[in-house]
Amino acid sequence: MPECDDKAAPFTARVSRLTVGPLLHMHYQEITPCRVRRGAREIARYPRQACSIYREASAGAWFERAGQEFTTKTGDIVIADLDLPFQTRSLAQAYSHDVWLVPKLALTPYLPASGRPMLQRLAAEPGTARLLGAYLDVLGQEAASMSPATLDRVTDNLCRLIGVACGMAAGEQVDAVREARLAQAKRYVESHLADPHLSPAGVAAALGISLRSLHIAFEPTGSSVARYILQRRLQECRSMLLNDRKRSITDIAFAWGFNTLSGFYRAFQAAYGASPGDLRAASRHPPLN
Repeated sequence: MPECDDKAAPFTARVSRLTVGPLLHMHYQEITPCRVRRGAREIARYPRQACSIYREASAGAWFERAGQEFTTKTGDIVIADLDLPFQTRSLAQAYSHDVWLVPKLALTPYLPASGRPMLQRLAAEPGTARLLGAYLDVLGQEAASMSPATLDRVTDNLCRLIGVACGMAAGEQVDAVREARLAQAKRYVESHLADPHLSPAGVAAALGISLRSLHIAFEPTGSSVARYILQRRLQECRSMLLNDRKRSITDIAFAWGFNTLSGFYRAFQAAYGASPGDLRAASRHPPLN
């Protein structure tokens, strides 16, 4: 919540908000000069897992973020991890700006690997920053009319452009993005293996990318997303069969997301050349040398 510098002065603002697909766009106009903070306590309670794209529309503002202080002027763009504590105050009589929120999972793969929290100020000068500003203008006008598939591609292009503006060479992005998406997808699968509704489409939706982009990320592994999910479930079932002998085969199968017992048996037999019961029995009485 904004905190006014002058408690006796009335606070006014005009704010519009639009959520389209993975993007959130907020437009602030004619805000009373004020100070705004987002501290560690609020971040811990309400993490956003997003990066903000702040575009200055007034004469300027002062920021303190990630231990850095800087000011903006009209047209400047600030790209930052929204889960970094910050404070800002207006330097103008009428404070106006736009803020876009982009999922970290969508943007991070396109950014240079610095090892530091994401914080970049782009001056409003000719070049990629000016191009990024123009792209945001058009996106703000047209996003609401786009189909979900189109918006996914447009958002991906936005993230690529931000990456280039922040110093990532375009040629470096392809492998970095693929590797990052693969790691993100695998982490998501690991944490949802027991969910019987886990699917490639669900993974893509959770990561904020298209299903095609997810499949492309898995191509170098020689396995599809669906096969990877099945493989990991079977591995967990096999481990539990051997290490938790009091638990029934049926219970184990359903505990790791299999919808039917017959499907589990077929998949297990194909993967290990033995039924779950035979594998468990063989491990109890290993053959003599």
